[in-house]
Amino acid sequence: MSTFKLIEIAETKQRLQSEESILVDTRDAQSYAADHVEGAFNLNNDTLKEFVDKVEFDTPVFVVCYHGNSSKGVAQYLAEQGYEDTYSVEGGMVMWRQLFID
Repeated sequence: MSTFKLIEIAETKQRLQSEESILVDTRDAQSYAADHVEGAFNLNNDTLKEFVDKVEFDTPVFVVCYHGNSSKGVAQYLAEQGYEDTYSVEGGMVMWRQLFID
């Protein structure tokens, strides 16, 4: 069975800047609209088909949520769907803001 890996925010940011990859934001639409990392894809039940149609299975996928907990379930789901290089971002958007936005 395929599984995801955990990744720290600093490494996530570096990899997003240096390779073809995608950041998936699983927070609700209001939170995403109010504040998100530029280029992040807001993944939810309504956008899942668009995501699967748009993102190749060999693209590294970094999943971020509020605190780094629910992203694990989403990352595991994506890995089980065939995404080969899937990560849950530790600390979520709360820590991302502390490190890079505040």
